[in-house]
Amino acid sequence: MWSCRTVLTSTLVGLQVAALLAVLALTYFASQSVLLSYAEQLTERVAHDTTRFTENFLNPADDAAALTQRLAERAVVQTDNRAILTQYFYEVLRARKDFAGIFYGATDGSFVYVSRDDTVEGATYRTKGIETDPVRSVQLDYFDDELRRVSRRRDDADTYDPRTRPWYLRAMEGREVVWTDPYIFFSSQRPGITVATPVLGEDGMTMRGAVGIDIEIGALSQFLDGLQVGQNGSAAIVSQTGDVIAHRDASFVRAADGKGQQRFAKVTEIDDPALAQAVASLPGGLVNLDPGETRLTRFTAQGENWRGAVRRLSGSRTPWVVITYLPERDILSPLQRVRNIGLLVVAIVVAITALFGALLARALTKPIKALAAQASHISKGEFDDTPLPSMRMKELADTGRAMRRATSWLRDYRRENEQLTGQLREAGRVLERRVDERTEQLAHSNRELEEANRNTSMLAHELDHRVKNLFAMTSSLVALAASHATTPQEVADEARGRINALARAHADTQGATESQLGSIVKSVLEPYANTDDFRINIAGDPLTVSRSNVTPIGLILYELATNAAKYGALGCSGGEVDVTWKRTASGVVTLVWAERSKAPPDDKSDSEGKTSGFGSVMLKAMAHQLDATVERDITSAGLRMTLTMKDLEERREAPLDTQILDPLQSSTRSADRSKRSAESA
Repeated sequence: MWSCRTVLTSTLVGLQVAALLAVLALTYFASQSVLLSYAEQLTERVAHDTTRFTENFLNPADDAAALTQRLAERAVVQTDNRAILTQYFYEVLRARKDFAGIFYGATDGSFVYVSRDDTVEGATYRTKGIETDPVRSVQLDYFDDELRRVSRRRDDADTYDPRTRPWYLRAMEGREVVWTDPYIFFSSQRPGITVATPVLGEDGMTMRGAVGIDIEIGALSQFLDGLQVGQNGSAAIVSQTGDVIAHRDASFVRAADGKGQQRFAKVTEIDDPALAQAVASLPGGLVNLDPGETRLTRFTAQGENWRGAVRRLSGSRTPWVVITYLPERDILSPLQRVRNIGLLVVAIVVAITALFGALLARALTKPIKALAAQASHISKGEFDDTPLPSMRMKELADTGRAMRRATSWLRDYRRENEQLTGQLREAGRVLERRVDERTEQLAHSNRELEEANRNTSMLAHELDHRVKNLFAMTSSLVALAASHATTPQEVADEARGRINALARAHADTQGATESQLGSIVKSVLEPYANTDDFRINIAGDPLTVSRSNVTPIGLILYELATNAAKYGALGCSGGEVDVTWKRTASGVVTLVWAERSKAPPDDKSDSEGKTSGFGSVMLKAMAHQLDATVERDITSAGLRMTLTMKDLEERREAPLDTQILDPLQSSTRSADRSKRSAESA
């Protein structure tokens, strides 16, 4: 049965909700249509702006075409004096900041190339010269802004031949100015295009070579990255063959060609399914687009709807297509927020309406509710007279008088039971005291269990910290070995040796709180002691090393012994190694490792002393952990290394949140720099 209050309140709330939802739904769907139309306009406008930027960006290519024609006609290109040609190219490149490089390739395979290159410290430009007479040689020179040489080196491993490059082949075939398709430059491994012109002999027919200018197009990706295409939208420039020429994420542009070189990635190869779907949604594909034509597209990717615009560049020499796309939720999300706000307003109106209806119903049902409250009090054993509101209806007034008579009779009956109730209450208090005592005992037991649990958690946390530190150091040793080794066997040998050294150093610390420095040195050099081919001399003051310092000292000695066995005194007959140490009055310990070899120092041994070498990285990492300094000196007799340490006897356990020093980052950066230097040609 429905109450009057419920019926009245529900009716008012229902009418308000129906009206508000009708208005909200009409507004939402109308706004959605307008915003989706705006999304199409936005993608079309971004595509148009990107197209205009790209066409303006390619304007220097027209200048480059005219310049190559002038260069091909000048005698300076045909001269055999490479110094004059290099100086001329340098002046052109310095005057045109939008050119990446300028070059001349002859029919005999010789080559002169001046480009911008800052991979060598202090250098701004690089020249690459290839000579084929009498034998083939490749020479790289690095210059500063004033064409002062900063560095020079030969690169006999360079196999570059200008006669095999696309620009040379097309210039030789067409005998006119040619524009190459975008490709990855051989030297810089950056995307770009080349404008080249054939250089003909005096007869106007004989091909003497080709002169060209490189223009990098990586700035297109930078421009796309700065575009605001909604919140999650993107943009790309794609050739009609499906090559990604530029993308907001520049790493998507290049891909390996399987021959050790780089090429442009296809739209289906990169991690951008929305771009692939945008291309696939065009009827007939990209090749059916006319110059300057724009098409709007709708497609589904990653489970949501997208809007996009596809526009081809106006020029015929560059049949590139600009594609902009964004998910519909980027446009509809503000509308959805408005819808949510509208629903919140509906909820507030419903609440206000419900409150108003409740107040109105209360005013109408107050007398009935008062009688119901009196009956409820009686059912709970409360027999006091409750003030009743004015009863304006006869039936309600009669009910109120009957309720008061029943209340009076119940009060008399309750007095008869008060004595029994008092006795029961006293028994209840006794029982409560016993319950309180038992509760206190249980609380004490719980506190003891919590204390035991905290101790267990602390022990587990400490064990977890120690195991993580061991894993971190082992991972760093293996990663460093992999970054410097050339074969899997070298990785395994170097990693196994250093992990064994770590194990021996760890074994020396087990079961004891400290070790003797002499014992550590003998333990590391023990594999080299039982032979007559060389001598090992160990001398020093008795010195105790705390447990926390044993492992780094052991790893340092192992690195020195391994280097000596490979390249130094322990790698040839008649070599000697002296390991001495002493402690000053202030507690500073100086350990000297000196090698004397009959053979001259090996170049590889010297390379180990460089800051980017594996051994040097390990020595620095362990010396940092010891708070020590390292001095290395390569003499005619061999390596001499001095390690100055403090407080070897002090026990310095790392706190729980301290991490083991990981030399991997510096090693990796060094390896990356070396790799970029090697690939710069």
